[in-house]
Amino acid sequence: MKKTVILGMAAALVLAAACNPSNKGFKTETRDYADSTAHSYLTIKAELPVAATEGTTVMRQTLVDVMDKALSHIDNYEQKRAFPRFDGDPDDTDALFSYYEQQALASIGALSQATVDERAKYILESDTLSDAEKQAYLDNAPKWGFEFNLQKTWENDKIAVFDSQNYIYMAGAHGGIIGDGPMTFDKESGMRIRDFFEPGAVADMQKLLRSGMESYFGERMAAVGTELEDHLQLKDGLIPLPEWSPRPCEEGLTFIYQQYEVAAYADGMPEFTLSYKDVKPFLLPEAKKDLGL
Repeated sequence: MKKTVILGMAAALVLAAACNPSNKGFKTETRDYADSTAHSYLTIKAELPVAATEGTTVMRQTLVDVMDKALSHIDNYEQKRAFPRFDGDPDDTDALFSYYEQQALASIGALSQATVDERAKYILESDTLSDAEKQAYLDNAPKWGFEFNLQKTWENDKIAVFDSQNYIYMAGAHGGIIGDGPMTFDKESGMRIRDFFEPGAVADMQKLLRSGMESYFGERMAAVGTELEDHLQLKDGLIPLPEWSPRPCEEGLTFIYQQYEVAAYADGMPEFTLSYKDVKPFLLPEAKKDLGL
């Protein structure tokens, strides 16, 4: 059964304990939705800025683009979108979300049904399974799942930070985390800030990045007697900056590496926060200004 809630002017939900949101009067709207089909489930937890200024209007449009791309391409192996973009008033929150909820649910329902039908064909044609075994496989077909998460995590007087980390499971061995990750916006212009570090900074940041990785892997390294190099899979020996932009928060910049980016799936998504004091020497002048440094 579908569950939909609109929380007008809602406070942001915390995506990471290390980064607590601050309240600067930045108004948002949050939608919380969950529904399922015969062989799939869909959840949407999305927070968008209220389009009250030029900056929030631009910011909202960018985040709607993020939501549109994710929900219209749930099967990430396909480049073709599953349904058209919403063409109504983007400031009509109820109409906007209702459209994407209905379309995305229909999309994942069709994708999961196609998978079940294909598997059922091979199971029913099998000459090594008994009728009872065939029925058991058909009755316990794994469900697809997609969890779309878009939430504000932090802001100061100049910037607002949103985070998009989505979970997808396509009835395989395991699911995965996808999405755009942390997104930082200039409040005045609404434009996304993508560049934080000076060119070539990664080589000079190795000591810092290593300390961050050691803080993430520390407990498991101690438990099994391994070294950091036993967990990292590096191309040239250097720990890279993550593909996702860092996430500004009260304590500093949080670095999040995606699955398989620098470590095996079993090691999760390495994440750590470096203080502003430590990263300041490597930041672009504009980034220092935006971060209030």
